[in-house]
Amino acid sequence: MENANPPPTNNHPVLPAALRAQAVQELHELQRILVFVDSRLESIERFLNNFANQPNETNLNDLESDDESVETPLVSPFPHSDND
Repeated sequence: MENANPPPTNNHPVLPAALRAQAVQELHELQRILVFVDSRLESIERFLNNFANQPNETNLNDLESDDESVETPLVSPFPHSDND
């Protein structure tokens, strides 16, 4: 039985010039897209780092205690109700 696959060679396939030019153009476009995405990711990372470093957390142990209680009047959610 004869082997259907040709023997391996060191010759690389040669693309037609038009196909090669299109592939190179698409690779350059892909590179521009990747540069854009990378810059957006860097901006997002800077934003998140700035957001995470904001001192917006309050430690409950640092709050001063106020021992005075405040009387809050009871307010009915139905002010015109006949049920007292």
